[in-house]
Amino acid sequence: MTLLRSACGLLPAVVIASALSLGSSPALAAPPAEEGAEQPAPDLIPPKALGPVEFVYPAELLELESPPEGRIVLEYVVGTDGVPFEITVLESPDPALDPHAIETVSKLRFTPGTYKGQVVEIKLTLAFDVAAPIPEPPPEEDPEGAEGDPEGVEAGEGEGEEVSEADAGPVRILGKIREAGDRNPIEGATVLAVPAGDLPVGEVKGTRYEDPSGPAPEWTVQTLTASDGTFSLRGVPDGKVRLIVLGSGYERSDRVLMLEPDKQIEINIWPRRTASNPYRTEVTTEREAMPEVVERSLKVEEITKIPGTQGDALKAVLNFPGVARAPFNTGTLAIRGAAPEDSAVFFGYHEIPILFHFGGLRSVFASEILAQIDFIPGNFDSRYGDAIGGVVNVQPKAGRKDGYHGYIDVNAFDSGFLAEGPLTKKGKGSFAIAGRRSYIDFLLPRVLPQDAGINFTVAPRYWDYQAFVDVPVSGGDLSIRAFGSNDQSKLVFSGANEDEEDVDAARSGIETGQYFSRLDAVYRKRVGPWEFLVTPAFRFSTTELDIFDVLKLDVDSYDYTGRAEISRQLSKRMRLRVGTNVVATQFIVDVTSPVTSGGGGGPPAGGGGGGGQGVDASTAVTRRVDGILFRGGFYSTLTIAATDKFVLYPGVRLEYYAEPTNRMTVDPRLRGVFKLTDSTAFKGAVGLYSQGIQQPVQLDLVFGNPRLGPQRSAHASLGIAQDLPWDSFIELTGFYKNLWDLVSPSGEIVTKIDGSVGPETFANTGTGEIYGAELLLRKDLTDNFFGWVSYTLSRSVRRDAPGEAQRLFDFDQTHILTLIASYRFARGWQFGARFRLVSGNPTTDITDGIYDAQLADYIAVDGPINGGRLPAFHQLDLRLDKTWTLPVLEITGYIDVQNVYNRQNIEAFNYAYDFQTFSTINSLPIIPSIGFRVEL
Repeated sequence: MTLLRSACGLLPAVVIASALSLGSSPALAAPPAEEGAEQPAPDLIPPKALGPVEFVYPAELLELESPPEGRIVLEYVVGTDGVPFEITVLESPDPALDPHAIETVSKLRFTPGTYKGQVVEIKLTLAFDVAAPIPEPPPEEDPEGAEGDPEGVEAGEGEGEEVSEADAGPVRILGKIREAGDRNPIEGATVLAVPAGDLPVGEVKGTRYEDPSGPAPEWTVQTLTASDGTFSLRGVPDGKVRLIVLGSGYERSDRVLMLEPDKQIEINIWPRRTASNPYRTEVTTEREAMPEVVERSLKVEEITKIPGTQGDALKAVLNFPGVARAPFNTGTLAIRGAAPEDSAVFFGYHEIPILFHFGGLRSVFASEILAQIDFIPGNFDSRYGDAIGGVVNVQPKAGRKDGYHGYIDVNAFDSGFLAEGPLTKKGKGSFAIAGRRSYIDFLLPRVLPQDAGINFTVAPRYWDYQAFVDVPVSGGDLSIRAFGSNDQSKLVFSGANEDEEDVDAARSGIETGQYFSRLDAVYRKRVGPWEFLVTPAFRFSTTELDIFDVLKLDVDSYDYTGRAEISRQLSKRMRLRVGTNVVATQFIVDVTSPVTSGGGGGPPAGGGGGGGQGVDASTAVTRRVDGILFRGGFYSTLTIAATDKFVLYPGVRLEYYAEPTNRMTVDPRLRGVFKLTDSTAFKGAVGLYSQGIQQPVQLDLVFGNPRLGPQRSAHASLGIAQDLPWDSFIELTGFYKNLWDLVSPSGEIVTKIDGSVGPETFANTGTGEIYGAELLLRKDLTDNFFGWVSYTLSRSVRRDAPGEAQRLFDFDQTHILTLIASYRFARGWQFGARFRLVSGNPTTDITDGIYDAQLADYIAVDGPINGGRLPAFHQLDLRLDKTWTLPVLEITGYIDVQNVYNRQNIEAFNYAYDFQTFSTINSLPIIPSIGFRVEL
């Protein structure tokens, strides 16, 4: 038999994760952890075992000719109550030993670990060797017996029970402790039985604690709940019994029972989770800790109730510093002054075409299937390529294994559902299925009054689905994921016309549609110091666009992508990761469009007004463009912990763009973090970034230029992060981006690749600069309060070609201020507010209109491109939630009101036919969304 004495020097060797936070401690920059490291991370006090436990070699295996022997390595989490859970076998000489090893570790009890003085959950590993015991001669019988010694609790019986004098008696009270609403078993809760005295039978109201100066109870029977929440109390005397349940993070449960002679009571108890500890906090650091200079991560639980998001976690990204406000709240991601198409959104290691449905009302994923959202506005790691703006990385999570759960959510915009649970009774694998469908397309035309002053709005129809399966395979984790979304959107346009028939015709003037579905597989495995990742994916997508019958676009694309990574801990202070990813896109584009002569460029006149004025539809050409685009990347990042306070992350990315581009780019990148103190850190980075042509039509011989090459940019940033009291922090970052080889309109006459002479249409002649500063002050969800202050000061300019005037970029917004606050009250109430104040978007004013007799139409006379600016945008959003927690389900009612004081924010101008007068195109008015949610 092998004795485990984890408290005696073993724990420091098995702590594989140093302490980093959920975003609340951005100032920390830990060097890469190494197995066997003798020192825990600063401020981390690991759990300490209260005593030894014994691994009993399975008797049935002793009957084998060669009983299995060797090392067993387990991973587990020590909870805030000191009880291990989520116990997983990482290495074992024989699967038959695994359940016995898990059972042994489950009996360990610890003094909980702390991080900066706060009790937290900490993930540990434990390794020990097992060998078949040598048979011992049977002990001599003791005629006197052992009546004076109470029996110990045998392995597998009464897991979690404490030994007491009452254990020798029969089981009098048994039951199960589960969390109210969520129905999760509560492991490691203390169940205490004491005399009830004069208290009446039933629930004990209020807080009637025992007087510590009074006499001790006549008797006490105590135990801990097992991993499945079960408990049993032996030897409890007859009569009135006071039963008290105490669990870390849960409300105290206190009741009086009447225990009849020779009877047994079975009871289920449902403690409620306390408001001060509403979410599980897991303090771990991945072995591959490579923090970005600015990487703002969110935990889904704390952001689903931010006002204005309608409970959508991904919409919280729009509140971060550096994100421009999208016109009409469409959810377009313009990050740090870059165009939306210059940034990339990844979901589970592969890029996705859209993050939000049309109109920006919802993201394309259910919040509950998301594990973490990382927003990286610049200087991102070499793992990410083909982007010169920023990156949003969304990581999904596996379905729950602790039972079957789900919800139904119904509100004014849409309805959705989620179902998740284990695949087998033993919890081997899990599944999650979610879906959503909107019906605002039915409601908006019926509730929008003709005289509301809303000249332009969106009536979207959308649906999405997600289906995930996660199973353990050969010592690793295999995830199979299928998901997709569909959008049909009509831009409802009404101008100065008084003819209702003309207005109705205009309402169908601009229509868009987008659909995609993706199937991917992800396999991850860790073997000693090595980590492996392999993930292929396939995506089919379609896009349809029809603008006033002038421009029509139908795009079908088939994307075949793959990624593979391998990383290894080279030494205590050095870690290497290398990887490769490939993207092959087969596309078919049917386009009807006037052939532009190039030159000038810039946004449509009046910021989108005019309804296509100045475009001659008679020159439109219809053409099919098809082909295959391929790019492949190789990347590497080395983590070097020069000292305990200074960590460098040099990296490089090589990207090859196949025909017709046929170019290779080399992008070196360097990031560093210096910890001035335990609560203060400086972060800096510099690097090169490349991006291929995003629209295949731009490479077409007729509509584009096959000679176009990659667009380039250089990023530099410097920041300081400071931890503050009350679980808050402040972060200040300055940034600069230089852009060149941007694709810009070109009217230069050139000889094309087919020998013909004509306008170049597009060329890599554009340049640009982006610079500014970002401030984030954030308070994490503790003490019932959560909030942040986000401010961005920036400037983004472009020059389409050498010699042309520099102009403001279309998405330049000088000031972006966002204030968010949310407070959790007693009895399930929560109230929050969001206020935004943003500079208006640049706009090109129309100074006059000239009548062209040949065209029989008026032609706009434009002012300087983006020489004007729309009025400032400001808006207040409020949200109120009320939650009722019942034993088997949780019901939440909520109201989320956007634009509370009905501000008429101007988004663009709609000019009359002669361009002498105009009306305003405003953003959406006050929109209340009332809904309810039932969660099992």
